Amino acid sequence: MMAKAQDVWTVIRLLQWSTDYLKSKGIDNARLNVERMLCKVLNLDRIHLYLHFDRPLTKSELQAFKALLLRRARNEPLQYILEETEFYSLPIKVGPGVLIPRPETEVLVDRAMNVARSFPPPIRLLDVGTGTGAIAIALAKHLPEARISAIDISDAALKLAHENAQRNDVVSRLELRKLDILSPLPAGWPPQRFHMVVSNPPYVAPEEKDTLAPEIVEFEPHEALFCQQPLQYYERLAGLGPRLLEPEGWLLCEIAPHRTEAVRELFVQHGFHEVEVFPDLAGKARVIQGRMSSKRKGGDNNESEHLS
Repeated sequence: MMAKAQDVWTVIRLLQWSTDYLKSKGIDNARLNVERMLCKVLNLDRIHLYLHFDRPLTKSELQAFKALLLRRARNEPLQYILEETEFYSLPIKVGPGVLIPRPETEVLVDRAMNVARSFPPPIRLLDVGTGTGAIAIALAKHLPEARISAIDISDAALKLAHENAQRNDVVSRLELRKLDILSPLPAGWPPQRFHMVVSNPPYVAPEEKDTLAPEIVEFEPHEALFCQQPLQYYERLAGLGPRLLEPEGWLLCEIAPHRTEAVRELFVQHGFHEVEVFPDLAGKARVIQGRMSSKRKGGDNNESEHLS
């Protein structure tokens, strides 16, 4: 890969060669990818990387970098290689088996914080399918008086969410629980209804797999991406309104832009009003929110809604 063993590989030379190499493999933002991986290997930030362009790499540093470069050339997501990403300006640890948080999901946090201002503290929130915990942690960080619960069916996700909560100093205000929202809920849970439920559920149909980038399809967990019935989670969450939400409580979900109207109809059918859709920075419909009617009666799937 890197010419002859006796050659000296400086930072700038390695940057240039590796950028061309990743471009030849069809990797977008090749230069930035190389810089980020070099920063990890050399334990430098990008500013200091630029200040050390003439620094030669040791043999062990070259070997470590080569391993990362080959992983990226095989389309492995950069976030998995670096073992972290940034979400809502917070450091979030990521790893195989858990969905990588994406910038468009920050719109969900924006909307949730906006809704939270309509309730007197302490507001109670539930994050369904928390993954890395990014959404719940961002809300906990910016709503210090909130009481936040987060659920997921994945042990790996819950472990990572706990680590991220510790890393961002919100572990004492975040309750994590293993729970499948599609299964019958445990008796007595939740002990109190929530003022708000947020979720970024699986919503990609299996037949839409070819529309996703290879690094997503080949490396990220399919159970967090794909759903045989893409509206299933929205219908379940909307149907659980009386069980999960306080009267006039809010349900907020990330959506696929092309399913906006179908999800909107589900919300309305289940008694939600003030239903609105909000775009991401690319102008695509990304988040839907609705308020449960205080007049709505009954539970979902014969589950009791009589909670304190």
